[in-house]
Amino acid sequence: MIPTQQIQMAKRADLPRILKGLGIELVCCGKHYHLSAHDSLKLFLQDGIWLYKWWSRNGEVGDGIQYLQRHCGMGLPEAVAILSESAIVQNSASQHLNRQNLHRPGPIKKPEKWRTKKWQRDAEKLIRVGRSYLLGPNGKERIAYLVHQRGLNLDTIRQRRLGWLPEKRHMPSKLLIPCYDSQGHLIRIRFRMDTFNAGQQRYRISKGSNPHSPYPIAVAAAKPLMILESELDAILIAQQAAAHIGVLAMGTTAMKFNPAMIRYLSENIPIILVSLDNDQSGKEKTSRLISELPNAIDWPVPEKYGKDPGEAFKRINLKHWIEIGLKSHSTQGIKHSSNPGKRR
Repeated sequence: MIPTQQIQMAKRADLPRILKGLGIELVCCGKHYHLSAHDSLKLFLQDGIWLYKWWSRNGEVGDGIQYLQRHCGMGLPEAVAILSESAIVQNSASQHLNRQNLHRPGPIKKPEKWRTKKWQRDAEKLIRVGRSYLLGPNGKERIAYLVHQRGLNLDTIRQRRLGWLPEKRHMPSKLLIPCYDSQGHLIRIRFRMDTFNAGQQRYRISKGSNPHSPYPIAVAAAKPLMILESELDAILIAQQAAAHIGVLAMGTTAMKFNPAMIRYLSENIPIILVSLDNDQSGKEKTSRLISELPNAIDWPVPEKYGKDPGEAFKRINLKHWIEIGLKSHSTQGIKHSSNPGKRR
């Protein structure tokens, strides 16, 4: 059940700003707005609440929650979460504009595979199988890798639903990493291959997965955030410091944040530590992110400790390293300390 306070907060949200963040084009007319594609739909403020009236649809009237439900295909919990800004909206623009054709007339597109019930059902089955193998007698070696080489404890391994699939026919054995959006919906399964040939990638995703959205853990408005490359690194940081900082795993430096995501991070997150891998690709992506996000700084693991948190956790105290980064955020010309968070 959604708390009444959250519903009231959603009703008093800045509806025009949020609709723009979802990719819906609005035209400002003084204190009012109308849709670029349908000027018969007006948005207006009344007693602190944004309402809409659609004159060409028999004068249909409603608030922001009702608008998102009726015309963007959202359920009540999702609409309230978006309006109260308790959810990240990076998936929303393509998702909801594809569901509707009233704003962007055209043929109805088939849903992406990861949104279908069949894909979700098959993926959940694969996750259950992977967990049974990882936590079973044949998964001891993979458990040891996650604990001793990636710094994860057993509670985290279970909580994040990590799994392992043994070799089968022509398919090599691999770790299984489920990734969810801010509403708890499965968006992809990442695989880390135990072995791979030259020219092949170690990290892959399951067929039909969503490769375009980051994986958030413990992200919330007004809370600092760390952007990482690897999902396993994000899980490690969340394990160590989720009470102090949210994490966003890109999965790959090829991922691009859409305008809605950039707007959310710029307006709702006070401090962003960009902690991508210490390689050329990571450095180039970091520069682009910092140019897009005014509240972000470059805060990689110092190279002498490794290229990412997964390599550095044995040599530095990750929580201390994060604390230093947060304290340094407001300082101009930041330089890493010589031994940030070094264990004594």
